[in-house]
Amino acid sequence: MGHGRVAFPEMAWVAGAHPLERKKSDPRWPVALLEFGPAFHDPNWCERGHQGLVLEGEFGLEFETGSVRYPVGESFCVERGTRHRAFNPAAVPVRIFVVSSDA
Repeated sequence: MGHGRVAFPEMAWVAGAHPLERKKSDPRWPVALLEFGPAFHDPNWCERGHQGLVLEGEFGLEFETGSVRYPVGESFCVERGTRHRAFNPAAVPVRIFVVSSDA
């Protein structure tokens, strides 16, 4: 079993798939820092598993049955296979630390 260091402070932010998304990630590990700007709403459904922590702002997840908002300091867990998509309900950027499972 291996181990490693992910030096987020030393990484540059890179553009994500959406114009209001940017991220810091290391392809060796399933962790990332994500930032979503105000009015961000992912148009695509995701079915990967995720666990995360809200570091700044307020984070939202939309599910087929409704949506949930998570304030700073709260964590979230989404089981693989659960359709969801992220959004930012606030007027300020939201930053999250996230661990993702394989699709």
